[in-house]
Amino acid sequence: MRFHNHGNRLKKYMERIQNSLNILYDKEIDLFENNLSERAIVFRFAYHLQKQIENDYFIENDYFVDCDYNSSYILENWRYIAREGKKIVNPDWSLTWRFIDIIVRSTRVPDRNDTDIICFECKKWNNIYNKKGMEKDRNNLKVLTTTYGYQYWFHLIFWTEKKSTEIEIYQNGEIQRKMII
Repeated sequence: MRFHNHGNRLKKYMERIQNSLNILYDKEIDLFENNLSERAIVFRFAYHLQKQIENDYFIENDYFVDCDYNSSYILENWRYIAREGKKIVNPDWSLTWRFIDIIVRSTRVPDRNDTDIICFECKKWNNIYNKKGMEKDRNNLKVLTTTYGYQYWFHLIFWTEKKSTEIEIYQNGEIQRKMII
């Protein structure tokens, strides 16, 4: 998301995220009350975020809210032949390939990391006790804000109530802020 006033970028991102969370928890509380899948919650959050972006007069260009669909494919002879994911170096120096939960990008053209603006890793309240999974997400956030050049990464933890929803904000490989929404 490129805004006319570059000094307020994070503030604008947070406003759009907060508005999307408000709508999600106000209008789709059944997702939480019925303990539906993490993927369903992430999808609906992304849908509401896209609506926030479409209605935002501060944004200069068209932006898309997507999952990490084909930016991670291997291109051969102008065809996508295999899914690879983004290469991540783990703290133990091993390699993994990850697909990102939500990406906000300025184009649908794959294999162009310079078009990816902000990204999200998301967890549901009953999935945060997997310490290894949480550490993996946090490492991804650090690597992807340095190696891949995303402006910000957001780690969202959806709880059954909006007032408990947590967010960590990463920039340049470091956590910048941690808060409860």
